Amino acid sequence: MKKSQVYKLKTFFYFAYGSNLWTFRIHMNNPTAEFVSIGCLDNYRLDFIRYSKFWGGPTATPVPTANAHIWGVIWRLHVDNIASLDDQEGVDKDIYYVKHAEIITPYIGKLMCRIYEHTVIPLPRGDNDEIPIECWPSWTYKEVILLGAEEHNLPEYYIENLKNIKHNSEQGCFYMACLLKQYAKANPCECKPTIKILRKPFKLDLKELRTK
Repeated sequence: MKKSQVYKLKTFFYFAYGSNLWTFRIHMNNPTAEFVSIGCLDNYRLDFIRYSKFWGGPTATPVPTANAHIWGVIWRLHVDNIASLDDQEGVDKDIYYVKHAEIITPYIGKLMCRIYEHTVIPLPRGDNDEIPIECWPSWTYKEVILLGAEEHNLPEYYIENLKNIKHNSEQGCFYMACLLKQYAKANPCECKPTIKILRKPFKLDLKELRTK
């Protein structure tokens, strides 16, 4: 996208670094989101905290850290979508809070973006410190982040860092939510089965049950 095409009336920029990296995911709740650019949040590191039943593990948050950075995607949304985005991030439940930060892009300079940060901040950690198991995201959450990172061609070294994140093997409810969303809107199948499954009628033998 050219710089002259970036700004539109009644829109805002949102920087995604977690599951909303993936187009499919953000469009589940915000179908009007438009890709603007990839970008980098300087002096922050990616971490995971606060268990989510939906994902089956802790979710992502930026943590202020000198000389670190988080790569992500900048989306442009209409101001009418602020409420749905806040609702997805659990702002009213004090899971995340809103802040604004300058995001550095490769080709169109810096953009002031809306970002979400956990209300609970992980403890400081050194580069060589072991990551506690309660900070391991679920397998599903990690895979969704990777899908978004690869879809938008984030830097290879950053994708490799994401792949090296340990996960807790949980799958959560995301896949089920995708199926429900898909089949709740899809027209019912009208195809006729080509194979008939012959089943004998079920008969309950009370005499036999009493003798056991």
